[in-house]
Amino acid sequence: MKRITLNILFLLGLFAIVTPTLQSCNDEPDGDNFYSFTGQMMSEYLTSNAQYSQFATIVQRAGLMEQLSAYGHYTCFVPSNDAINIYLEQKGKSMETLTDADCDTLARTHLVNVMYSISEMGGESSTSVLPTQNMMRRNLQITHDIDGNGNSVVIVNGNSMVFFEHQDDSVENGIMQPVSAVIENSTLSVPSLMDKNERVQIYNEALKATKLAEVLEAYKDNEYNPNDYEEKIQYMTGGSIYEVANPPDEKLYGFTAFLVPDDVLERKYRVTDLRGLYDLACRIYDEMYPDDVDKPEHDFDHLDSPINPLYRFMAYHLLDRNVQGYNYLTVRDDVGVVTTLVNPTDWYTTMLPYTMIKVEKLMVTKWIASDVQGDRYINRRYDDNYHERGVHVLPEVESEYITDGNNGVYFYIDDILKFDATTRDVIDNCRIRMDFSTIFPEIMTNNIRMNGNYTKDDDTRYDDSYKYGKNYFFPAGYLKNVKFSDNNTGGHFIYRRPRAGYYSMHGDEMIANGVFDLEFEIPPVPFESDWQIRLGFAPMDASQGASRGIFQIYFDDKAQGIPLNMDERINSAAVYGAASFPTYDEDFREDDERRASDFKILKNKGYYRGPWSVFHDGNNNMNTGERFARQPSTVRKVLCTVHIKPGEPHRLRIRNVSTFRAKEKEAMLDYLELVPKSVYGVTDGGMAEDDL
Repeated sequence: MKRITLNILFLLGLFAIVTPTLQSCNDEPDGDNFYSFTGQMMSEYLTSNAQYSQFATIVQRAGLMEQLSAYGHYTCFVPSNDAINIYLEQKGKSMETLTDADCDTLARTHLVNVMYSISEMGGESSTSVLPTQNMMRRNLQITHDIDGNGNSVVIVNGNSMVFFEHQDDSVENGIMQPVSAVIENSTLSVPSLMDKNERVQIYNEALKATKLAEVLEAYKDNEYNPNDYEEKIQYMTGGSIYEVANPPDEKLYGFTAFLVPDDVLERKYRVTDLRGLYDLACRIYDEMYPDDVDKPEHDFDHLDSPINPLYRFMAYHLLDRNVQGYNYLTVRDDVGVVTTLVNPTDWYTTMLPYTMIKVEKLMVTKWIASDVQGDRYINRRYDDNYHERGVHVLPEVESEYITDGNNGVYFYIDDILKFDATTRDVIDNCRIRMDFSTIFPEIMTNNIRMNGNYTKDDDTRYDDSYKYGKNYFFPAGYLKNVKFSDNNTGGHFIYRRPRAGYYSMHGDEMIANGVFDLEFEIPPVPFESDWQIRLGFAPMDASQGASRGIFQIYFDDKAQGIPLNMDERINSAAVYGAASFPTYDEDFREDDERRASDFKILKNKGYYRGPWSVFHDGNNNMNTGERFARQPSTVRKVLCTVHIKPGEPHRLRIRNVSTFRAKEKEAMLDYLELVPKSVYGVTDGGMAEDDL
């Protein structure tokens, strides 16, 4: 199977909606936002091509033909009459017995609200997910293969090939992609999909025995209604940029499961049944939770107890978020990551309380060993000091199995996941850096993280076309373990969609604005230690039209030092003092004496430079991008240093205490770092924490 690396571009959009009350707005629509009349609309294409007449009927009955007659930017994966007839025969239906609801589902499954040419589908691997969901709000899996004539083709959802000779057939309001078969999205839950896979029956049996399979049935919070909130909010960010944010369309629950096939369990551990898997779990978790060994719930008759070893074993293989697809296991397209220095890495909480897994995309050539560059690995630490390979997440499963259900996805892994002493003391004994959008599972589950086209900074004023993606605000109660109050000042907790040229780690960020009080549960630490909790953000001073502000930090309701001033860049006299602020480049990094002096000045004030392994560039080009460590406006600030024990919840609180124009202030929340003393406290022999 051929691997194709492609840049994903989102093309064209609807008319920009502008607000005339703002002097900075332009009343003339952007010429890039509409089409000239040079050909057919999508509706005409469907009705004038006889081979698509049945799909045209389906679209008409779905009530979408008028929409496809207007301006837009759609992709239509259009099945021929032959393809639809095969589908109907398989389902025991006919065009006459299809209900209007059936037609609505079929039509929306084949339509995407963004234009995609073939060259814009895919990503860095042979298997990925289209960045934009279809009009059923479901993912479309994209794979690349070779057709019978040797042409590179795209396969949608495993069985529907885009015909090479008809691909990228353009119309006025989109692109037609004729396909060989009707595309289907499974309506089954993740446990139901896994239950159909004969290769993972031992894990399936374990999920049922522990009753975790019942937990994985959750799908949607039907009490959440976006119409209960403002259709959109208008806000100013960064001192001068006017934007809009919307409430999430839905509140979906999602899950991700990592499954070891039965033949792998037998080959590696001689496990052939549920009892064998329980015994294997005991060997791992009796050591990690010795106080529970003699409790009645520990035995084979109480597998559904949260303290049972098998329950813990299976829970560590589960995430309470839908990561959407293989290419979303780490940040999409490696945005902002210097992949010659570090592997793109994300940390996710598991369903085993107070634990996380580390997921990284293997990119750094020096540490590949015999593994697969570009693939994802879990709990890997392969460097000068450690050679822990971790667990390989396989990009694909057999074509006869569907892995993407209505509430999540599952993957094969080539070994068991285990929270053991090595995971705790080696894998997790490091600087844990988490993008804020990964801390809250709902942001990934509801397809909000990294949505849109990060190469486009439209800088629009109140743009309702959302052609490059959406910003979102989160109503009270939407995010689990988050409290946000604004004292009736119109403040909000907001996710800003990614722009590769922004001083944000992956181009996206979260902001809290207004006279707000934000509190959330921090990710769990793996072992007892003193921990530094750091915030990565971009300070902006008055010369930049700053709206950042001053904020009091609390840890478990205890105030931590003086308030944080987000207006101060690290080259200011208040931070760096009277010394000349040096340019941080390769020569400077290799000068141990100068680098140590710089490090000491900043550390004494509770600051660190931004990471050398992170860059910003409008085209996401690490070779031309500006490194964060060079910029005084990309910093990491120590919010507090606290002693934390594992297995306990802890909360971080950020309160706006600005006194000047407080309602207009915002806290930028880009990424969080949890750093144990074994990392931040290294000073022996002139050593110090690395700058990556």
